Amino acid sequence: MTIFYFTGTGNSLFVARKIANATGAKLISIPQAISEQKEYSDDCIGFVYPQYAAGIPKMVRSFILNNTFKADYIFAIDLYAFIRANALGEIAGIIPIDYGRYIKTPNNFTFVFNPPINPGLILKKTEQKLERIIKDIINRKIKKVWFKKGVGNATKYFGDSKFKVTDECTKCKTCERVCPAYNINIDENVVFRNNCETCYSCANLCPSKAIYSNKKMQKHRQYRNPFISTEDIINANQAIMS
Repeated sequence: MTIFYFTGTGNSLFVARKIANATGAKLISIPQAISEQKEYSDDCIGFVYPQYAAGIPKMVRSFILNNTFKADYIFAIDLYAFIRANALGEIAGIIPIDYGRYIKTPNNFTFVFNPPINPGLILKKTEQKLERIIKDIINRKIKKVWFKKGVGNATKYFGDSKFKVTDECTKCKTCERVCPAYNINIDENVVFRNNCETCYSCANLCPSKAIYSNKKMQKHRQYRNPFISTEDIINANQAIMS
């Protein structure tokens, strides 16, 4: 089994690891494989990703479109925080899905919402549902996903979050290292390019809480999955050096 995942603040990596630990699956980070174009073959292939504005992340969509996947069984796990919109329908419009499920995880969209004070309460329910999903995957249960036409809001509209930094910035380069899109460059200044995935990893994982898009963000808590370290996310999103 091979599982492809995309993570910004750790929720998708948390879920992907749980499945891999139970099944012996190989984990592949989409940001680390995005530059390749190849055929992936296995008896079972899975995708784990967060839902952004009722759609799949741009990078996830691009990765699936630009590669070939051959497997007897393909599943997708969609992580959502508020509304369980049909983001699974978008991925099913690109590749046939034998089994698709939604899982609720804590919110990290600090641009609008304040993350939960105790994310562990939500993640406990996440784990309970994940236990059932893992059994379904092991037993190759079929739960078809009907595709929807068009492209979700995440892919169409996201990509320019207009991040800024406060004087609290120490240029520690954490934001540069956690960014899955290599959208941040730090030298004398902090430069945000135009390839943002809106995963909010940079703002949530900044040790100085120096990155923001609006005043509301500056008042909100930061979020990182409590079972996933910042170093885990760096290792997932940085290119593998040959």
